[in-house]
Amino acid sequence: MTNSDFYSNGDLKDKPADQKNGAQKTLLTIKGSSAKVEGKLKISNSVEVDCEVVGELDVGGELVIQRSGNVTANIKTNNVVIKGEYKGNMEAAGNVQIMETGKTSGNIKTDSLIIEKGGIFSGNVERITEN
Repeated sequence: MTNSDFYSNGDLKDKPADQKNGAQKTLLTIKGSSAKVEGKLKISNSVEVDCEVVGELDVGGELVIQRSGNVTANIKTNNVVIKGEYKGNMEAAGNVQIMETGKTSGNIKTDSLIIEKGGIFSGNVERITEN
């Protein structure tokens, strides 16, 4: 089963590269009003989640949890934008941004945590670099 096997109202949809600026950014979108994904996902590019995901995520690019996204997982990634709900342990080499609609609980290991007004965070934060 490949990412391109799922389309309209489907659970997985592979978006084409950005043609406007010539950048080769592939963004995998996992969405669906009743979709639920369980297990280990290892993705070298960016991911947008707009459904329920349970398990482990290893994302090479940026992870975006949309407003209707609900993620319960251990995550290793570069950057994260949380607009929905997240529970688990996370390690992010870049930025972790909890938006005004975001709710996060768990442990975060990062050097950059941004919580917008209205965003909720419950847990512990640890720096990746020692300084």
